[in-house]
Amino acid sequence: MSERIASSDAPVDAVLRQAAAHYQAGRLAEAEALYRQVLVSQPNRSDVHAGLALILFLRGRTPQAIDAFRRALQINPDDTDTLYKLGNLLLRDGGPEMGRERIEESFSCFLRHARLTFGRGGKGAQMPHRVKHDREQMEYLARTYGLREWNFHLADGERIRPRTVNAVNVAKATEEWNNSNSRIIVIDNLLGEEALEKLRRYCWGSTIWRETHPEGYLTAMPEHGLACPLIAQIDEDMRATYPAILGVHLLRYLWAFKYDSRLSGVGTHADPSVVTFNFWVTADEANLDPEHGGLTVWNVATPPGLKTQEYIGDTAGCQAYLARAGAKSVTIPYRSNRAVVFSSDLFHETDRMHFKEGYTNRRINITMLYGRRQG
Repeated sequence: MSERIASSDAPVDAVLRQAAAHYQAGRLAEAEALYRQVLVSQPNRSDVHAGLALILFLRGRTPQAIDAFRRALQINPDDTDTLYKLGNLLLRDGGPEMGRERIEESFSCFLRHARLTFGRGGKGAQMPHRVKHDREQMEYLARTYGLREWNFHLADGERIRPRTVNAVNVAKATEEWNNSNSRIIVIDNLLGEEALEKLRRYCWGSTIWRETHPEGYLTAMPEHGLACPLIAQIDEDMRATYPAILGVHLLRYLWAFKYDSRLSGVGTHADPSVVTFNFWVTADEANLDPEHGGLTVWNVATPPGLKTQEYIGDTAGCQAYLARAGAKSVTIPYRSNRAVVFSSDLFHETDRMHFKEGYTNRRINITMLYGRRQG
């Protein structure tokens, strides 16, 4: 068929179908040409700008892809799919030349996405530990903020005036990191008191816990609302405080887990990054078993060539591999404001735990992933 764009919608739709066919077949240059052709006659098609952005990203032209997604959002600022994709592209693939604005723009997209998608359901909404959590959080929101209905809500997550990360024992942590064969170290008293308390309250007072896991924990991702300015400040201060550990590695993703007081945590897995900063924020008084409740890390990394999806969500497979490799583990007990920093390709899992009942006693950890690991 002719690829000339006519004035009616039908030929345009036909060209877009052809562009989609090129994309599915891997003919990205041809797909890009057709998307651009459509935009000549219909420059305000947000879906076409978004489609072009995806092609540009797949062709390795990330800055142009970001610009195309931005244009799509200028036309349709409430498109949740585009908000999600741009937020992820900025966070996961944005370069250091973007500076502080990379995180700020990414988090802005994620927060808008979170607000627009709140209440759209999700797997596990009727699981007993999910129902229990939501009831406890609603009671907390009513008591703390006077809220009476289950709506999207964010607690104060703005930046603070002092530094968020304590600059204590930096030399010791750096030396341990450089001398650790397995690249596993512990940093206590990671955050300043004001930052720690504000982060706790953000986790308690924000309805960002979207994913429900049958083992007994909930997840908050950036696209759910774990994207406040305070976390962006923690990232900045983390990289400024520990340059010898993080080096050139940028924050590429993060999440938070919130647990039931007695149920299981995250199974054996590894992270798709270079350096993992995992730290705990719940007060020590909540932990009824001080020698446990933390993290177990093995001294064996994922084998070369293993894809992310092959070692995330397959505890049995990971454990079988560790047994064959004769792996040895170290278990770091839970302590509030303690960070476990390790090479992301090391297998790890949540240690057994027993925390007090009550909403603010729930174990919460924040995981920040730095750098992009190949494979």
